[in-house]
Amino acid sequence: MKTTDVVKDLLSGRAQTTADLKVHLTARDGASLQDKFRQAYWWIVNNAVITPYYDVEFGTTKRVGDGKDQIELPQDYAYSSYILLPLLTLMTRKRALLIGAPGRGKTSIAVMMGLLAGYTHEELKRAVQHGHPQLTVSDLLGSPLPSDLVKAETPEQIKVSWRKWLTMRVKVVDEYNRIPTKTQSALLSLLSEGYAEMFDQFVDAGNAAWFLTANDDQGGGTFQVIDALKDRIDVVVRCTNFNSRWLETLVTRVESGKSPESLVPRDIVFSPEELDRAANEIRVIGFPNDVRDAMGFFLGQLDFCRMASERFEYKNKDTLHLAGKKVAAVCNESCPLDKNAHLCTQTENGVSVRVFLTAIHYAKALAYFRGNSQVGLDDLRQLLPWILHEKLVPNPQSAFFDREERQHLLMDRVSWIRRMWDTSTAQFAAHEPIRKRILPLRTQIELGLEGVKAGEVRSRMSLVLDVLNDLSKKTELSGPVYEDLVQLKSIYSRYQNYLNWVEKT
Repeated sequence: MKTTDVVKDLLSGRAQTTADLKVHLTARDGASLQDKFRQAYWWIVNNAVITPYYDVEFGTTKRVGDGKDQIELPQDYAYSSYILLPLLTLMTRKRALLIGAPGRGKTSIAVMMGLLAGYTHEELKRAVQHGHPQLTVSDLLGSPLPSDLVKAETPEQIKVSWRKWLTMRVKVVDEYNRIPTKTQSALLSLLSEGYAEMFDQFVDAGNAAWFLTANDDQGGGTFQVIDALKDRIDVVVRCTNFNSRWLETLVTRVESGKSPESLVPRDIVFSPEELDRAANEIRVIGFPNDVRDAMGFFLGQLDFCRMASERFEYKNKDTLHLAGKKVAAVCNESCPLDKNAHLCTQTENGVSVRVFLTAIHYAKALAYFRGNSQVGLDDLRQLLPWILHEKLVPNPQSAFFDREERQHLLMDRVSWIRRMWDTSTAQFAAHEPIRKRILPLRTQIELGLEGVKAGEVRSRMSLVLDVLNDLSKKTELSGPVYEDLVQLKSIYSRYQNYLNWVEKT
């Protein structure tokens, strides 16, 4: 094959649609599920969803233009987050929130994921749950049979007619921020616990990919979304606008009278067994120690607040929130940390364990999609902004945002979070000498304490104490150093507890 043909094939994708919207599929690289997912992605991008915005970039970039309006041209594969993130959600069976103005195709991309999972378009249309102010729990979940309500003497005798969408592998909830608060609570149970309950009857919702949509997530809906429900969202997908240079495609669709949803090739439809196998293959993707530590270094320092308490364990933003205070109340001249260098000043909050788990799962899925055997730093760099999009709240009063060239970061959270990651990555490299001192201490105690003599325990405690003293006296108490000190204190306390037990037995 000529070089020009290879380039043409890469640019056009492996699945193409002719002028009359008939589907033509070329051969795949191989028969693996990874190839099939990539084929599905390229078919959607080239034929189903018009999105020329490739904002998930890998490798080096070539810059064109000057100043703030520079264009970065990727020198490796680049993907559209609008398509890639929903596909990763289908692969991992997680929960995605699609945000965008009306008519941006939020529901369409969710339905497309259902088509890939093997459902028909008619099944999916009937299964989409449309949020509105009158939506009741019965409308969402189902209702008991009237005859049972009359005849039953106990709740166990009432048979509930559950809605069919509850057991589907792909679940779509349109405009979830227009659902009344009481009904949101029922939806929360489905998302968090995986089952629904009514009249002591239960239905298992199964392991499914969830797609929720909202015109915005800043209170623009009819009802305020409860925090617990928002916390169950794993990733945010920001829908893209239409570029008028692709108007010809719309003309073709109107003239043909066909929609892309009716033309999904069988080659890119996944059976339940294939989705299960892909989920298992994703879980075994490697997560190297250096990548793990870099992610922990970044996420771990966000919750740190040096001024929140004089008690060592309570130097975090949760202490402020429990007292009804904002970070700006203490993040001022009284805090000696450089506001331009330390990430803790930029956020009102940290993240939960759920975010760590989500980041690990999605990063493995992205590495799997790209055909890699383990996660890389670039996978996290591209994913974390979408995972943290609605999790992190910026602190607009931070001195970091005082500079005019940084004001736009308060509006563009993806760029803001990605810049924080880049700052953290540079700091992580500078923090390497400290990590090297702590790693042997952590490795040693993780081997267990069974059979270790009291004298050996005291010797190890002395080493831990030396590192503790050095860090507390010779380094500035910042987010990363605080995480290290907490770890060292935990190691010391475990040794002390074990020593107390040994000496008493």
